[in-house]
Amino acid sequence: MNLFGRLLLTLLCARFSRRRHWRQRFRQSFRVWPHDLGWRDHLPNYRVYCFMELGRFAFWHGTRLAQSGSYRVRMVAAQDFVYLRPIAPFAVFHCDTRLMGWDQKYLYFRQDFFVKGKLVGVGLVKEACLNKGKVVDPKYIVGEVAETTTVINSWQQLHHHIKQVEH
Repeated sequence: MNLFGRLLLTLLCARFSRRRHWRQRFRQSFRVWPHDLGWRDHLPNYRVYCFMELGRFAFWHGTRLAQSGSYRVRMVAAQDFVYLRPIAPFAVFHCDTRLMGWDQKYLYFRQDFFVKGKLVGVGLVKEACLNKGKVVDPKYIVGEVAETTTVINSWQQLHHHIKQVEH
């Protein structure tokens, strides 16, 4: 099934399931089909990021925050993925998506990938929600004050240092 089919399936599952709280973990299961493979006979990075997007899509629609009207567009500001093991052809894998925290501008997601119960990769995503071209403070979306973790603080420091580097 191509990514468009997976997107429709994700939307249908989110729409017809009960509303979930944003603190919950969202788990989706996928299988690596031949059209998902890259040159090296495993799930390549460009496909991993597509599965990460599907996981966040399930989060936004499963919590019903996508229908809240508090934002119009989501925009990825940064993504990082740590590969621990390759995901082989025809393997079933799970993508667990959870909102780790937020600051005044961004929401931070962690996405864990598992094969047969073993962690094979970890993704981090920094995402902004926009309304009429302006960033919406996440506290208006989530309904609570800012919450950060050590991982978020470290990632913010890294991004700050990267921006400071002269070319």
